[in-house]
Amino acid sequence: MKRHLKFLPALRAAVFALSLCGLGLSPDQAKAQDEKTLRVGLQALPPSLFNPYRNTGLPYVYTWSAVFDGLTSIDAAGSLQPWLATSWDRVDPLTWVIQLRDDVTFSNGTPMTAEAVVAAVAFLTSEDAKSETVARMLRFLKDARATGPHTVEITTTRPTPLLPRFLPQLYVVEPDYFAEVGLEAFAQAPIATGPFIVEDIRPERISLRGFTESWRPPLVDRMELLSLPEMSTRTMSVRAGSLDVAIGIGPDEVSAIVADGGNEFSWRDAAIWSYHFIDDRHPAFADIRVREALNIAVDRQAIIDGLLNGATVAATQPAPEVVYGFNPDLPPIPYDPNRARALLAEAGYPDGFKFIIEATAGSSANDSAVNLVVAQYLAAVGVEMEIQTVTVNQIIRNVVEGTWDVDAFGLHYNFEPSIEALRALDTNSCVWRHPWYCREEVMPLIAAAESELDPARNLKLRQDAMAFYRNDWAALFMYQAPRFAASSAAVTGVEVVNNFILFDRIALNAD
Repeated sequence: MKRHLKFLPALRAAVFALSLCGLGLSPDQAKAQDEKTLRVGLQALPPSLFNPYRNTGLPYVYTWSAVFDGLTSIDAAGSLQPWLATSWDRVDPLTWVIQLRDDVTFSNGTPMTAEAVVAAVAFLTSEDAKSETVARMLRFLKDARATGPHTVEITTTRPTPLLPRFLPQLYVVEPDYFAEVGLEAFAQAPIATGPFIVEDIRPERISLRGFTESWRPPLVDRMELLSLPEMSTRTMSVRAGSLDVAIGIGPDEVSAIVADGGNEFSWRDAAIWSYHFIDDRHPAFADIRVREALNIAVDRQAIIDGLLNGATVAATQPAPEVVYGFNPDLPPIPYDPNRARALLAEAGYPDGFKFIIEATAGSSANDSAVNLVVAQYLAAVGVEMEIQTVTVNQIIRNVVEGTWDVDAFGLHYNFEPSIEALRALDTNSCVWRHPWYCREEVMPLIAAAESELDPARNLKLRQDAMAFYRNDWAALFMYQAPRFAASSAAVTGVEVVNNFILFDRIALNAD
């Protein structure tokens, strides 16, 4: 019997071919049956579809990184790297010259030239873009002009010494098509430079095919991005074979997939998970001694070791070490419950107090468990933290609109995509339309840091801003945000850098 096993592959191929004929499949349909389709499970798909200027965070960037490219990128060490741009030079305080790759093609076959960057800047500085998040993040842009086929000159309204660090979010799209169809239609059928082309968009699934002429072509033929909000669903789908990759799961879920023979992946975001105190909501938070007490009442390292597999590091300030402007002179935050009780008594709360916090469940690694353990640490010093579980979208809505009904909330200090210290302070300061933390005394320091041209002074100003936030105990700083993913055994090459999934490097091998 064994001597006939060598004929099995040919027999299976013949049966497969006959089945195609019986189904009446065309040659193209038959080819599709043989194509490698990568199925990736995400917590959510972007509500704004493929409007590349609507947001800069999750879940948007996970999806957009399959289609869009910015001019630069920031690597996992926080260093600036070429992307669609190959070089950049500041020629005067307000002017930069950017050199572009000369081998990039849009997914409709049109070569990418400097005019595409000019068009993108023109849109972002127009009235039509005033409601777009990226336009606000790049509000210092003035205009751009092509000085050669692949050379563009960008001018700013004020000195912007770190301009290249902001350019990962300046996604370059096919300008003629964008102008012809408008932003709303473009968001449903984008044309850009990334490794995949959008074919079909449904509420819970986006279907894409590989763009083989991309400057970073994919290793699979097709891809499906699936919205699966529950970690458990993403995990079980990989274990059952209906999903290839589960993004954004917890350590326990990773272990379950690995036990089945799958692969694990992890990385750290350029973000610090924190619990934010809302100004003027609870009288206790107005006292710096209370804010310090809450910080030193929590054993961060125990949480990291027990709930996060030791995959990250405790926070010392709003920024993690990878961020330009991280202050290395700030010491670790001690775990000192006895001093926490003493500070609370000095502030007039010897018996503690109660506050209400909004927090998400399932949006980051073991967040529900972390929330409960933090509440237990605070209870040990007499402070009752009541947790109200809400969705990520509700947190975002409250951030944008200021519609808080609680005293505090859980959210990252997020420094992506520029990975520099002022990025998170754009929201966590008086600059924000509906600020929850506003200290006028730090605003001149932030303003000076934005435009300081001397590199050493520029860095020092950012470090001073981080020291201010730490010394004012602006939030309950926890740890650099770890992320976990897992896949079937057939998948290799999952790599995520600053929330940008390098889809072109993911391979789906034969079982």
